[in-house]
Amino acid sequence: MTSASQIATTFLLPLVSSVFLTLLVMPAVVRLAERVGAVDHPDERKVHVNVVPRMGGLAFLVSLLLIPFTMLDVSTTTQGFLLGLFIIGFTGMADDIFQISPRLKFLGIIAGCGMFLVMSGTAITDLGNLFGSGHIETGWFAIPLTLIAMVGFVNALNLSDGLDGLAAGITLIASFFLGSFALIIGDDESLMIDVVLFGSMVGFLYFNSHPARIFMGDTGSLILGYVLACLSLMLLQSGRGEVISPISMGILLGLPLSDTIYVMVRRILRGTSPFLPDKTHFHHRLIDLGLPHPGVVGVFYGLIYIYGCMAVLFAGTAEWLQSLVLAGLIATTYLILMSLERFGFSLSLNADLEDSDSSGKQETSFYYMMTRTLGASIPLMTWVMPLILLPPVLSLSILAGNNLFMITVMVLAVLLYPWREGGRDSAWSLGLLYLLVFAIIFEINRSEYAWVHYYMYVMTALLFCWVVLKLWFKRHARIFLTSGFEILLLLFSWLTPWITGRFNLLSADIQAIFYLVCVEAVVFLLATKVVLRRQPRRNRQLLFSLLLLAGLTLL
Repeated sequence: MTSASQIATTFLLPLVSSVFLTLLVMPAVVRLAERVGAVDHPDERKVHVNVVPRMGGLAFLVSLLLIPFTMLDVSTTTQGFLLGLFIIGFTGMADDIFQISPRLKFLGIIAGCGMFLVMSGTAITDLGNLFGSGHIETGWFAIPLTLIAMVGFVNALNLSDGLDGLAAGITLIASFFLGSFALIIGDDESLMIDVVLFGSMVGFLYFNSHPARIFMGDTGSLILGYVLACLSLMLLQSGRGEVISPISMGILLGLPLSDTIYVMVRRILRGTSPFLPDKTHFHHRLIDLGLPHPGVVGVFYGLIYIYGCMAVLFAGTAEWLQSLVLAGLIATTYLILMSLERFGFSLSLNADLEDSDSSGKQETSFYYMMTRTLGASIPLMTWVMPLILLPPVLSLSILAGNNLFMITVMVLAVLLYPWREGGRDSAWSLGLLYLLVFAIIFEINRSEYAWVHYYMYVMTALLFCWVVLKLWFKRHARIFLTSGFEILLLLFSWLTPWITGRFNLLSADIQAIFYLVCVEAVVFLLATKVVLRRQPRRNRQLLFSLLLLAGLTLL
């Protein structure tokens, strides 16, 4: 995938199409859910306080069925995937609307997973050298074992759907790592499905981020577990165990799996049904420690990233070593959680993180002057930040492949910006501004002119000094509170160069540029959060300015 046309057909086009289709279908899904009574009512076990439509998974079911069918050669594996997906989606919809019994839902999951296994011919035939005593062949038990693993993971992700944006974020991160494995192996079929899944989650999170306007319901959670399980099996088959192994997938998806096993075992030991809902999941325990909803989701995202990084770092190593890594990760995670609970630590955040201007400082004429001056500089900085980027942008000479990348970023920014809210949704607006700045600075740092690089060093340093002074004299500590969407973008941008370097997907020069851009873009993000604090109307000013700069790179 080196030419611009290959990038457009295998990555950019399905990505944008899946985001757009999910956004387009979702309002109709909301109305349908309300009409058929597929709504979620608050109770003592749930964390939301209002009636919220569910069955939102129907929107990305459309994307996952339609886009791979139209953009892939329909092989038997693809046929099995799509037919199984339809069965799983139908089962989830039936449960969201009619509240079917657990037995019927379980049978539907088995039927969907079985359809995929039979038609695709995939199975876990070799568990690898898990204990250092030789490879473990599954033999005749391969199909039953694979079916048990698929059904178990589908239920695990279904049970993890307990907070706004949690299951969708887990899937988004997992698909990022699975897509990396697909690139390494060269499995275009899996990559296409993975990219559509990634784009669908981006579109869905627009509606599902806290506070959620719709829940995915069992329609969505069952679909996500099924698709991730299918992708894992397809990659295991196409990679033939050379790059990844079953235990690699176990590391990547270890947290939701271990959480489900832990909760079910605990329920059984207490003499209750393992499928009886309660508030003992990992995310519920974080809430009990005092973390707010966005903080819990952010911690969970961070942990999934750590597990994913370990899966990438140890990919291709001995399976027994990966088994130790997985056991160590799970043990460390739960040991820290139980220690916090045992010693009564509280992770609650101070409701007022911003002290008064004179907190702990002696008010002097100099301090008063700096406070007033820095406060008066904020409206000016709204225009200074885009103007900083203008001179190097005008010096750029962009190739066709870079044009496609920039066009994709611009389209996503326009599609995902919360226009109806007038830019008041700071989580999404700030994240999209960061995405635009990142793309522009990336192109700037590829410039062949030395003065451009020195210019960016100096301007970034000056902007950083302004942010530090603003924090020191005004104490805008809330700019460090990030949403789940911001965390996702930051982690994606910082991990991409590391993963590409781990598998030699990009040159060392491009990786160095990536890291430099990450540093510079974070400085611009912090400055943007200072500027937009309590002034959301400036969101659109910055957005239009950055879109104009991005457009100039195309000329």
